[in-house]
Amino acid sequence: MYRRIIVLAVLYLSLHFISSHAQEAWVARDGSVKNMQLKTAIFNKDILYIATRSVLYKTKDFKERWESVFTIPSGGNNEINCVAGRGRTIFVGTKRGLFRSEDYGASWKNVFRTILPDKNNITYIELSKHNRFKVLIGTMRGIFISEDLGNKWKDISGVLKDSSVKCMALNKELMYAGTDTGLYVLIPGVDGWRRAFVSSAGSVSEVEEPEDSEESEKDMSIRCISIDDGRVYIAYDKDILYSDDGAKSWNNFSADGIRGSINYILISAKNKKIYCATTKGVFEFSREKARWLELYRGMAKSLMVNRLIFAGEDEKVLFAVTDKGLYSFESGDYMMDKYPDIERSVKTLKVVLDGEPAFKELRDAAIKYAEVSPEKIKRWRSESRMSALLPKVSFSADRNSTDLWHWESGSSTRAGDDVLVPGRDSIDWGATLTWEFGNLIWNDDQTNIDVRSRLMVQLRNDILDDLRRIYYERKRLQFELISGAPKDMNAKFEKELRLQELTQAIDDLTGNYFSEHIKCDDKAAK
Repeated sequence: MYRRIIVLAVLYLSLHFISSHAQEAWVARDGSVKNMQLKTAIFNKDILYIATRSVLYKTKDFKERWESVFTIPSGGNNEINCVAGRGRTIFVGTKRGLFRSEDYGASWKNVFRTILPDKNNITYIELSKHNRFKVLIGTMRGIFISEDLGNKWKDISGVLKDSSVKCMALNKELMYAGTDTGLYVLIPGVDGWRRAFVSSAGSVSEVEEPEDSEESEKDMSIRCISIDDGRVYIAYDKDILYSDDGAKSWNNFSADGIRGSINYILISAKNKKIYCATTKGVFEFSREKARWLELYRGMAKSLMVNRLIFAGEDEKVLFAVTDKGLYSFESGDYMMDKYPDIERSVKTLKVVLDGEPAFKELRDAAIKYAEVSPEKIKRWRSESRMSALLPKVSFSADRNSTDLWHWESGSSTRAGDDVLVPGRDSIDWGATLTWEFGNLIWNDDQTNIDVRSRLMVQLRNDILDDLRRIYYERKRLQFELISGAPKDMNAKFEKELRLQELTQAIDDLTGNYFSEHIKCDDKAAK
């Protein structure tokens, strides 16, 4: 009877939640590309381009094979840094110049190269949305603009001639450039670039760059610039700011819920939703909760995401360029929080998952298996102090063979009389015991232990983060299979295979603790 109540409750919840548009999972999309170290990606005219360190690929359909359209010329230290495109024209920025194709990648031409290596190193490409011929490029030393799609270039670096440009944006006639030292703005009719300088945590104003200011020592490396109509967003480290008046004044934007450093901000043109790529994953801003919610379904690990793009104007597919490959999120409603959470919704009913170890058990097992317990550091510190009670023992030995003996018998004719002869060898030895009781309070080992402690905490957090993701994704997948298995056999097989994959991933993190402690519960699974 109890089991029937549970099943009815699960079916009710599944109808209530899944009848609405349930989100899909992140799916790897570049399996046919051998080099998984992706740099960037763009979607242009129904064609997806992805760039690795040395090759640019394109495809119209993921079921088809990726086509290589550009390869780094041989010779020298070179790699792809950035890609931009519009229509038939594609630009590829490398460490050794800018390349352009005007036929979807069929042929290429080097359209920017100087004698200075740093100026050849293209770090960012920005195409104007209001002028199809205007192109802006940032380099390791300065900024250049072209008004004829890259045939002729003009150096507009000014005060940024020695600056490394991280990102750029064009908003009609206004130009924005993000560098290691902050955000710079070029306003029509104003001579040179001006810096938007963060003067305090709550206010930002446009001022001249100070020579001797405490603020100048703050890390102001701008990671990304995004524009939504008249509003400009910038991000550095874990902070987000926005301006509604052309960078004259700035306000803080909520960063609650974001983990990791921000790499990219994507704003939906269709519904104005904001997405954020960080070194720890992908996040969507919830205006209702005034905080960021993580999108992680399908990602077993916390991946570094470098860029986000939409596949087409309908924005039904969100792509994430990560350090482990390209992932897509196929749904019109991405937010993780909108998906039914079994832990909250069904926890009083104890669904079929009762026979499995709780997350706390798996957490303890993972910590034990990886040997990253906090007790280990405590034990090291205790042993380091107690080592002062053990003496340092040293031994010494010395051989003395310099003694001379004198023999005198009173005879003046006897041989060997009245002479000095060598005596017997003598060996001197000693033992010394030394205690350093000051080490009971502090010793040099404590510094090494502190360093190892920080590394261990970081490793433990990474392991538990991966375990948390896998554990709760597995529960959601179980819920889907229990409440309503897909009718399509291929879809069902993929879900069941994914369930086995997640189970094995948990075993890998816990030393097979999970499989060994699953209860059969009278073979209910059968």
